[in-house]
Amino acid sequence: MSQSDVVYSCGSCGYPLNLSSSNRSTSDVGSSYQKSVKKELPDAALNQLRISGASLQSLSFYCCSDQGIAAIFRNCPNISTIIIAYCRGLSGVGFRGCPGTLSHLEAESCMLSPDGLLDVVSGGGLEYLNLYNLKSPTGLDGLDRVGYARSLRFLNVRMCRYLTDDSVTAIASGCPLIEEWSLAVCHGVRLPGWSAIGLLCNKLRILHVNRCRNICDQGLQALGDGCVCLQVLHIHGCGKITNNGLASFSIARPNVKQRADEVMCIGPSIEDLFRLQ
Repeated sequence: MSQSDVVYSCGSCGYPLNLSSSNRSTSDVGSSYQKSVKKELPDAALNQLRISGASLQSLSFYCCSDQGIAAIFRNCPNISTIIIAYCRGLSGVGFRGCPGTLSHLEAESCMLSPDGLLDVVSGGGLEYLNLYNLKSPTGLDGLDRVGYARSLRFLNVRMCRYLTDDSVTAIASGCPLIEEWSLAVCHGVRLPGWSAIGLLCNKLRILHVNRCRNICDQGLQALGDGCVCLQVLHIHGCGKITNNGLASFSIARPNVKQRADEVMCIGPSIEDLFRLQ
């Protein structure tokens, strides 16, 4: 049986898995699959990837466990893109020792422990990380571990409301290549966090601060005084920023485009992530 004859499907619902390899195009990954599948993907289905895992580079699915994630890395040594969501039983330990080829990870609304986050970045190759609406099993901030992702260029921590200034500082100092960062609806970030971004994020081009309750005029000024490469600032609904504060920022940084729209997804599109390798 050739690789082209193999069809993978979810063991719970029978929906075909969207797999991308050197001879398959999956530009429609995400939209049709995520709208249709509501059940958990069994670990047994992921274990079956060993048939064509050597050439598999991209994978998208809903709920799974640490055992399932570990199976992906055992069977797919060249995996570069993983998109998962709503994995409440996933701590992140399954990512331990992940290959350096893993460069793009989306883990929306997942439950990752602080140690699990450290495992997530353990491969050293992550450039794109989406932790939108990340859940914490302890209710405490553990996002400082993201600061070990030295190659990171795109980071989405939108709606991580427990994110603290300490973690923002750790990420800003540990990830010098960040080009786009969404901190929208991150209410725990205050002046020390914004100051750290201004001081340390010298390659940041796009920043999202929509509906952050605790960015004030001084925080906005700190961003304006630093972030020398900043081109676009998504900002609206920030109650502590005054009209005078916005005017001062505009005068100081006239080349930075201020946008009121709130963007859910940042960086490369899903179609780009799943483009034919």
